[in-house]
Amino acid sequence: MAFLKGLELHGFKSFAGKTVLDFPSRVVSIVGPNGSGKSNVIDALRWVLGEREAKQLRGATLENLIFAGTPKRAAVGVAKVGLIFDNSDRTFAIEANEVVLERRVDRSGVSQFFINGDELRLKDLIPMLARAKLGARGLTMIGQGQSDVFVQSSPDDRRMMIEEVLGLKEFRIKKAQAERRLDTSRTNMDKVQAMLEELLPHLRLLRRQKHRWDRRSEIETELRDSENKFFSYRYHELQKEFSLLQNPSESLVTKKGRVEKDIAALEEKIKETGAVAERADRSREVRDRITELFRKKTLLGAEIAKLEVKIEFEGKSAAQSNIDMTALYEVAGALKDEFDHALSWSDIEKIKGAIRAWSEKLSKFFAKKTNTEPIAFENEKKRKDAEAAAIDIEIKNLRDEEENIARTQDEANKEFRKLIEELEEKKNEIRKIDREVQEHSFARERIAIRKEELEKDWIGAGRIIDELRVLPRVEDGEVDMQGIERRIFRLRGELAAIGEIDENLVREANESEIRYEFLSKELADLEMAIADLRKLITDLEVRIGNDFKDAFRLINDEFNKYFRLMFGGGKARMKIERKKKIIKEGEDIPSEESAVAHDVTEEEDDTVGGVEIELSLPKKRITNLDMLSGGEKSLVSIAALFALIAVSPPPFLVLDEVDAPLDESNARRFADLVKEFSTKTQFIIVTHNRATMEAADALYGVTMADDGVSKILSLKFEEIRDTTAS
Repeated sequence: MAFLKGLELHGFKSFAGKTVLDFPSRVVSIVGPNGSGKSNVIDALRWVLGEREAKQLRGATLENLIFAGTPKRAAVGVAKVGLIFDNSDRTFAIEANEVVLERRVDRSGVSQFFINGDELRLKDLIPMLARAKLGARGLTMIGQGQSDVFVQSSPDDRRMMIEEVLGLKEFRIKKAQAERRLDTSRTNMDKVQAMLEELLPHLRLLRRQKHRWDRRSEIETELRDSENKFFSYRYHELQKEFSLLQNPSESLVTKKGRVEKDIAALEEKIKETGAVAERADRSREVRDRITELFRKKTLLGAEIAKLEVKIEFEGKSAAQSNIDMTALYEVAGALKDEFDHALSWSDIEKIKGAIRAWSEKLSKFFAKKTNTEPIAFENEKKRKDAEAAAIDIEIKNLRDEEENIARTQDEANKEFRKLIEELEEKKNEIRKIDREVQEHSFARERIAIRKEELEKDWIGAGRIIDELRVLPRVEDGEVDMQGIERRIFRLRGELAAIGEIDENLVREANESEIRYEFLSKELADLEMAIADLRKLITDLEVRIGNDFKDAFRLINDEFNKYFRLMFGGGKARMKIERKKKIIKEGEDIPSEESAVAHDVTEEEDDTVGGVEIELSLPKKRITNLDMLSGGEKSLVSIAALFALIAVSPPPFLVLDEVDAPLDESNARRFADLVKEFSTKTQFIIVTHNRATMEAADALYGVTMADDGVSKILSLKFEEIRDTTAS
């Protein structure tokens, strides 16, 4: 399978329109008359593979690559060339079975590369092509008139050609990049060291001046932490006390309301009990009535006694009874009342005077005569008895009522006293609640005042009040409050002793410190990067040198073989010229003798030397390559080319009339070698030689019409052979 699948040209040099060349075969020849534009195909291949010099493309400027127009065909504004590769074996590190590499240029000189439609830079493309053993120059891309390029090149260029075919160009590019980065890193490291040396004395001065600020900052931090703990503990304690006081106050208000309701109920009961107590007036009325009835009964009893005496006297003898019994009874009753009244006297003289008055009254009475009828006395007595009996009944009823009233009154009095006691207890409870509420109110007020003073102290310390309210709680036992308070006073005193610091100086010190740390880190990173780059360069040199040496022996054998084939004898070999390798200061020095150099030293190293050619022709003495004829130089270059592809075949070779200087026999040998090596490498050959054409599997003919535009004709030899056979 061919690695290079096709080529598309549009507006490139003489190819004005879109032109597509398919490369399905291993050997493709491009033929055509001189001036038809067949070499423009090779230029297109060279250009899309990264050639940057216009003279290598047979043009003065890149703008000359764009079709400039003819009298019959207008010019175009953009030149585009695309190469289509088979990437099934992932020669390119792209996840696609087919890779399209395209390059464009417009008349403003803007050149762009694209791979599968994505733009990329030339610096990224070159390592990718080197990995695939491809390039715009060297032995894989031999232009017109460059058939002897290997002989004509310098030893260093020969080595570069060999390394490119061997696939070592990728490592050479990496080594060159690493060396450039190493030089840049060294330059940057010198700059960083110079900046550090310039910065350090000033930084030392700033550090000494900033030390006071650092100490102040430490004290402020410690003071801030101490204040946070101290004020947090006190603030939350006050909050806790306030919350504990507020809840009982609310419960007391609720309790007071409940007690007031109880008092109202008791007062209502007392009113009801007082209504019962009003019956005491009735009791007094009953007692007064009983007293009155007793007095009335006493009077009746006296009257009845008088009547009985009268009746008795009347019953003995009317003759003997000249005394008026009624009057006698009245006198006796009056005397009795006066006797009862006199019993309470304690004055003897008064009593004696009363007795004399009573004696006179009796003397006067008995001096009179009475003529009362006995019957009248009996009737009067009966009436008085009946009246006395009625009084007894009424007294009994009144006594029952009095006992009932007394009993009820006693119970009412007990209930009343009990209610009064309960009412007084409730009122005392209300007074107690009022005192407690007042005490709670005073306590909350005291806490509020303490809290306000605490907040003033907090603000006085230069803090924001909102910070105090969001401080985390400090629990009991976590801090020694007295110790913290003493520490706060001590730290404030230390701050006062230090005084104020210029913040601009501190800011400058911090910025200088940051810059110093940054530069120090940069220096350390650069030193590490330099060490890594040195190791990478050494590893790449070892890799390039070892791979080159291993392949060089095989290449020499093949070179001698194909040289003898092309010249019919003789011998040839390549050798590596010995060069001095310059070792810069700071790099690993291979020997103690070379370490005497201060900044550079030299060492012989065949890994950096060019490639010289030594040969001898049959029947001809050659001491210098310049003694070779043009055809001989081409044969030597061709022998070197096939020696290289025999050891490390590239994906394809582009050869532009390299067989032109060859005679018929050598041209035949060249064609046979192309046919032989086509199993390893794809060949794209521009030729006029019949033998080379016969070796091709496909043939493209390039012609130019009268409009000045190149056109392509294609032919596959398999089709001709099939047609001839039929």
